[in-house]
Amino acid sequence: MTTLLKVLRFLGPIFLFFSMLVVLPSYVISYFDNIADNGLLIILILSIFYSLVIRLTLRKQKFIYTPRDGFLITFVSWVLVSLIAALPFYSFGMSYVDSFFEAVSGLTTTGSTSISSLSELPNYLLMYRQLLQWAGGVGLVIVVLAIIPAVSGGVKVLQAETSGFAEKSFSPRLRETARSLLMFYLIITFLCVSAYWFAGMSLFDAFAHSFSTVSIGGFSTYDQNFGHFQNTGIELVAIGFMIISSTNFGLHFLAVTKFRFTSYLKNDEFIFFLIVLVSAIVVSILLLLLKEGFVLSDALRYGLFQTISIVTTSGFTLIPLDGFGQAVPFFIFIVAFIGACSGSVGGGMKAWRILILLRVAVDSITKLMHPNAVSTSKINGVKIESSQIESVFAFIAFYIAFFLFFLFILIFQDIDFYSAFSATTAAINNLGPGLGVFSENYSSLTDLGKCTLAFAMIVGRLELFGVLILFFPSFWKN
Repeated sequence: MTTLLKVLRFLGPIFLFFSMLVVLPSYVISYFDNIADNGLLIILILSIFYSLVIRLTLRKQKFIYTPRDGFLITFVSWVLVSLIAALPFYSFGMSYVDSFFEAVSGLTTTGSTSISSLSELPNYLLMYRQLLQWAGGVGLVIVVLAIIPAVSGGVKVLQAETSGFAEKSFSPRLRETARSLLMFYLIITFLCVSAYWFAGMSLFDAFAHSFSTVSIGGFSTYDQNFGHFQNTGIELVAIGFMIISSTNFGLHFLAVTKFRFTSYLKNDEFIFFLIVLVSAIVVSILLLLLKEGFVLSDALRYGLFQTISIVTTSGFTLIPLDGFGQAVPFFIFIVAFIGACSGSVGGGMKAWRILILLRVAVDSITKLMHPNAVSTSKINGVKIESSQIESVFAFIAFYIAFFLFFLFILIFQDIDFYSAFSATTAAINNLGPGLGVFSENYSSLTDLGKCTLAFAMIVGRLELFGVLILFFPSFWKN
């Protein structure tokens, strides 16, 4: 009963956060467009009512939150908010499965869509999709860096989830940390809006695409995605903010508040992330030039934008990815498994884990060649603990297992391997666009397939362990 009350108490501010940041702006747009979507209004009223009831009834209750509570609250919050967030799409005429798929894709900042024609959606619903991603991005950062570390023993829970830099960069107090994160998120959002507007976007598009850019989301208000604009300046703005949002927010915080810009160059994960990114860009450009026959200017443009977009797990496109042949898309999809930096809003396994894996592998090979040599794997000058190594290996093992499970379900539905592989990769890495039959959208996917990918998105967004732990019977024992 106590656990239930804890969950209900946390859902109050979460629903209020969702209604104020996502539902209210969308309803205002619908009102001025003379549509006034009642579904949005109902969600807004009920969220406020629920929050007030919880505030009045449980305000005097004193709870002690444990890591178990943190995991349960996080999972339940994402699922319930997704179920509610699907309602505006459903009221517009989409099936509930399609609506749920769209809502989960938005909130998890994946960017996959089941909508075949975005031009049929009114402005308020287009903005609603974009705001879902923005709220999902900031929500994740706050949960990972603020809520979970704040509960008893939470730092140990995140031992293999973050570089440890995030906790050191922010205040140990929950409210101060959350406030700092929100403020920084707002600042880079409005900087992105200004940059897009200056580069040539309309004010509506500038706001809409800044929401999906800073959240590493990938949603657009156009079927052609960023290809609609045909503007190099806009593409360069997107590239810059995709890199910013895929970098550890702790590093940004130090750079902005304490003017420690050298922190970027001293952080092993960030350097590794840049090496991976630059290497992938070079390979993509060469493949486009030598294998696909692109002219130099197009190879540079597409190779730069699409590689950064996919590797950072943003998912923006200039043209459907199948337009680059098979080698380039398949290559950047493989690299996307590495993902963004820890403590960022990006998806994937996270560069931090892969770096640990590589450091341990090099250390193991060195010991094989020189049995008497004494070598210690370090990150940022700190020894990698055996518990971290075990967690990383366990994470990767379960990650592969979940990936194969989701892949099998899609293949079982007679989807070709290339398309199924890309869809599973896009979902679990929160990437967005697919390949093959899913190169433009996921409208052809069955309801079972959409539910499978929706669950894969949540698994990827919650860093796997946050979902996996719920399936252990010991988790539910007092």
